[in-house]
Amino acid sequence: MKHILQVLSFEYVGIIKSKSYIISTVIFLVLIILTAFLPGLIFSMQNGGDSSQQGEKSVITVCDKAYNDSELVTRSFEKYFPDAKIEITQDASVEKTVNSDKSEFAVVISEPLTCTYVTKNNSMFSDTASRLQNAVKEVYQASVMKNAGVSDAVSVDILNAQVKFATVTTGTDQTKNYLPTYLLIMILYIAIIMYGQMVSQSVVSEKNTRAMEMLITCAKPTHLMFGKVLGSGLAGLTQLLLIIATAFVSLNTVSKDSLPPEIMEFLNFPLRTVLFAVVFFILGYFIYSFLLGALASLASRSEDLNTLISPVMLLFMAAFMVVVFSINGDNINGSLMVVCSYIPFTAPIAMFARMALADVGVVEIIISIVVQILSIYLIGRLASAIYRIGVLMYGNPPKPAEIIKMLKDQHNTNKALKAAEKK
Repeated sequence: MKHILQVLSFEYVGIIKSKSYIISTVIFLVLIILTAFLPGLIFSMQNGGDSSQQGEKSVITVCDKAYNDSELVTRSFEKYFPDAKIEITQDASVEKTVNSDKSEFAVVISEPLTCTYVTKNNSMFSDTASRLQNAVKEVYQASVMKNAGVSDAVSVDILNAQVKFATVTTGTDQTKNYLPTYLLIMILYIAIIMYGQMVSQSVVSEKNTRAMEMLITCAKPTHLMFGKVLGSGLAGLTQLLLIIATAFVSLNTVSKDSLPPEIMEFLNFPLRTVLFAVVFFILGYFIYSFLLGALASLASRSEDLNTLISPVMLLFMAAFMVVVFSINGDNINGSLMVVCSYIPFTAPIAMFARMALADVGVVEIIISIVVQILSIYLIGRLASAIYRIGVLMYGNPPKPAEIIKMLKDQHNTNKALKAAEKK
């Protein structure tokens, strides 16, 4: 353990003092702080633009050919366009007013429940068309009630009736947890890949500079492997916690007063979810870092690294896609996700997504975590054995069958040495 801690300390200090680590950390923190200020600036600019146009309401021209009741049409349209001035006309050639910018847009009601929307620029993000349809529909409903002898006051009460709706959630509320969980899954995915590749790059760099040959004479390959993975993981966790802390402080100070309450509610990250995100990051990092570090030890050149680690990266990418498709398909507790929750390579993000967005028993979470911890131990031992073979191997990377044969030979040699020591 003493030798592992020495390697861990050396690796951790070396990473956090490196220029790339410091620069990337500063960039991440600055981006988070700027992002916290950005919504407030956008809303203030929008409010400023609105205040400069006070008293100059946009005009909506409505050509009423179906009802000839300007009061009825105006009342219905004002309900859905409260910030606009409604102008009623009998002239159906309203394109001129729109093209000359006298009207924001125009509507021609040719028959009951039949209208034409005339606009200069039709935005795909605008909800004007749907509001127009609701307004025209309400004009029709009010007209029918008026012809049936219903008073204006009663018809207004009927059309403006609101349902008092309340939701009681006995389990997990996905509407509140969806966005925070989605963002945390993205962070998990990027962080595990980024810090796992940091380990593999470090191994290849040491091997290329022949520093590995000197290190291997000072410490056992197992100590080097575990110390390197632990040191890089601790450096990654330090950076991740700094990012989470900065985001939390920024969200609850800078963005708190500038963002609307409904957006703040969506960005309210539950503490339990954040804590589990850190736990599953640690578990996922160790599983993939041991694999990437072992495979990197087999590469003699940096060019060989991507080829060697690509199967592992594709495996993790597939796990990520399964989780994303399950979330978007509202199948978070489906059979595939349940199975993935107990497979070591998919469990870090699959179980995290399930416990954040669905009702998962404590026993299931514990079993998944225990499976991952045991897998880390076994994968760590296997990775150390591969690392022991690969550190002094140069030339073309060995094929899987050759690696298996070398591992068997190494195991038999170790058994023979132990038997000789006993004698």
